[in-house]
Amino acid sequence: MIFRRTIIAALFVGFLAGLVLSITQIISVNPIIFQAETFEVAEEHTHASQTLAEEVWAPEDGTERIVYTILANASAGVGYAAILLALMSQLQLQGLTKMSLPKGIVWGAAGFLVFFVAPGIGLPPEIPGVEAAPIQHRQYWWLFAVIATGLGLLMLGFAPVKWKLIGLPLIILPYLVGAPHSEGPTFSHPDPEVLATLTHLHQQFIFASGASNLLFWIVLGVASSWALNAWVLKGIQPAGVDGEPINA
Repeated sequence: MIFRRTIIAALFVGFLAGLVLSITQIISVNPIIFQAETFEVAEEHTHASQTLAEEVWAPEDGTERIVYTILANASAGVGYAAILLALMSQLQLQGLTKMSLPKGIVWGAAGFLVFFVAPGIGLPPEIPGVEAAPIQHRQYWWLFAVIATGLGLLMLGFAPVKWKLIGLPLIILPYLVGAPHSEGPTFSHPDPEVLATLTHLHQQFIFASGASNLLFWIVLGVASSWALNAWVLKGIQPAGVDGEPINA
């Protein structure tokens, strides 16, 4: 029963948060990407006679791009909501916490730290045109940073005292290993004025991406906390409360 309710709740919560993220991206993030892409396209035309590249599919600008953005964000939202709801329900059933809307904000902020801030310190969000390390290496480090930070925060927040000391080293470990980066400059455009513009756009992009993701995670945390008590664990008592068994 809990599993079925968790999945249903994750679908609704994830779609809501994904829609909020999509709206904020359309308003504040996408314009920066579009502006950066104009320089990238110009550079591609400049070197077209020197290199031949395979045509990679991408959604058309306009409605098609917006639809795919919403679908991608909603899918990510559902996955993240399922993780949050599973963790929240287990901790509440074990009597380690009692979720509320204020705690939902805290959990959302923690999710933002784990999935955006922690990997973003080593690998900041990138606009088109950034010279980056191979994507596979970046993906591995991103996953490493997320897992280490998530486990570290869980240990600091809920583990017995003797295990809490492991939490902080776990959070620091990805940065001791180091994130993969390109050895060259951030941008390789030959025009100094374009380089200055791209650098400014990159700074704007990091801020706009951070703000939109923070809102996304706060919505996820608050909505997950509400759904947990209103639906997922409705009528189910934590272990040891009044001697009543848990309904699984």
